[in-house]
Amino acid sequence: ISILVQVLGCYVVGQAVAATHPVFAALAIGVGMQQAGWLAHDYVHGRGKWCSFMRCFGALTNGFSAEWWSHKHNMHHSFTNVDGKDGDIKLEPLYFLSPPEESGRPDSPLRKYQHLYGYPLYAFTYILWRRHSVASAYARKDKKELALLGLHYAWLFGTLPLGVAIASMLIGGFLVGSLVTATHQSEEIMFEDGQFVDQQFRSTREANVRNPVERWLWGGMDTQLIHHLFPTMPRYNYHKLRPLLK
Repeated sequence: ISILVQVLGCYVVGQAVAATHPVFAALAIGVGMQQAGWLAHDYVHGRGKWCSFMRCFGALTNGFSAEWWSHKHNMHHSFTNVDGKDGDIKLEPLYFLSPPEESGRPDSPLRKYQHLYGYPLYAFTYILWRRHSVASAYARKDKKELALLGLHYAWLFGTLPLGVAIASMLIGGFLVGSLVTATHQSEEIMFEDGQFVDQQFRSTREANVRNPVERWLWGGMDTQLIHHLFPTMPRYNYHKLRPLLK
């Protein structure tokens, strides 16, 4: 409840000052979108009546399809960093996480510049996920999800200045993309299925956050190994488990 109030508070503050302070509004809503992404992630993983009821949270706040995201994310959890199965690591031709000689996929002249354009391009993470969400809901003829996505876009482009709407999506996407990359797309890419626990230890990284603000910003992504081993565990238990896991 505390996190939910904080997330919605970012949206309310941004909405309130959108017309008078657009830069601050974009920052507030952008951070809110990042935090809403973490919370939607928690609700889809969670079990129980409350999490089931809140599965629509990501669609309303960020324009994300829960069904599309669940399918994509479940493959990531089942085959973390396994080439050919985990779609989160197949990012060519924009990002190469393994050399073309190993993956067997075509090379690109962009590859030698990815250390320059990589982080700025993460700003488009949320825009890409939104496109996939709309396409998925439309292909499935999911009227409920299409209605929820419609409500989101009616708010985003119907009540906010266009610059604030676009900037907030870019800010939220950058914050999520850059943080997720740090713990998910590590150097070890696997080309075979192995023992599940061993694969999680080899492929997942954690972050050592040092203060409450930083921990809030990471939204549980700093404890990715624990989350991958126990995906239905509530976020507020992750740091309690870390010393036991060590």
